[in-house]
Amino acid sequence: MKVITAKQVLGRITVAELVPVMEAAMRDVSSGHALHPPRFAIPINDAGRMGLMYGALRNPPLHGAKVLSLYPDAPKHGLSSHQGFVLLFESDTGRPVAAIEADALTALRTAAVSMLATRALARPDPETFCICGAGEQADLHLQGLLQCFAPREVRIWARRPDAARALAARFPDAPVRVVEALDRAVAGADVVITATSARQAFLRGADLGPGQHVNLVGASLADSREIDDTGVARMVMFTDSLESSGRESGEILGAKQAGAIAEDYPVSELGAVLSGDATGRTAADQITAYKSHGLIVQDLAAGWHIAQTLG
Repeated sequence: MKVITAKQVLGRITVAELVPVMEAAMRDVSSGHALHPPRFAIPINDAGRMGLMYGALRNPPLHGAKVLSLYPDAPKHGLSSHQGFVLLFESDTGRPVAAIEADALTALRTAAVSMLATRALARPDPETFCICGAGEQADLHLQGLLQCFAPREVRIWARRPDAARALAARFPDAPVRVVEALDRAVAGADVVITATSARQAFLRGADLGPGQHVNLVGASLADSREIDDTGVARMVMFTDSLESSGRESGEILGAKQAGAIAEDYPVSELGAVLSGDATGRTAADQITAYKSHGLIVQDLAAGWHIAQTLG
């Protein structure tokens, strides 16, 4: 069995190369060819939780699990907020294949699915991007934008402007600039990416303009959200898993509770759009959104690619 470190992963694997891997995984989710039961999380102390995700893919025939320590303040100590391992097993024999450090894998596959969603749902040839956040996810999303698109401008906004400046400084040759006012960062952007650890909504729907696409990445719990009820009500919503969305989307659940959207608020799976079984953007002035929850299927598919690539 191979043991693969985060350093090895980040040294060899790019966001762009995982995009087709994630497309196949998302199609399998929506076609019913993948297993992804509900995740579990156990509170450990006031600082963090232990998380467990498990599931299986049909092609390649794999099953496995991700075991994580989820500590939001860990980056203050130079650590990832998602520390743990993805464990891969061959389904034909049950043989363990690899144990891969989960932080880099998770950040890479999450960014790759955002790039995939942007290609599928944004208006053609987006040029102006806004990233909200300045942590590991924001960094990998910025890398993904530079690898997968031809940005004319990438604006970075973060609650701590010094963190936004530090992120921008790591990309001195890219068209990146820090914008300290959130409304100005969002205004006119073709694509907005929220990759924060926020528990309460910070992005206002009133600040969104016709035709924008939003990737909601940071909040993955039913009591966390990154955009307000007005924003949810204005959006045409897509997600990685309808099942996960019904349990865990703080944005959608909160907007329903507030009466901002109906109980039958329509949400479609990204995989169904990619397979032609659901409709994506239908008008240039629509505000589309992709709500990311993160699925074990994505981890398994990315892990298999990593294990094969690193030999």
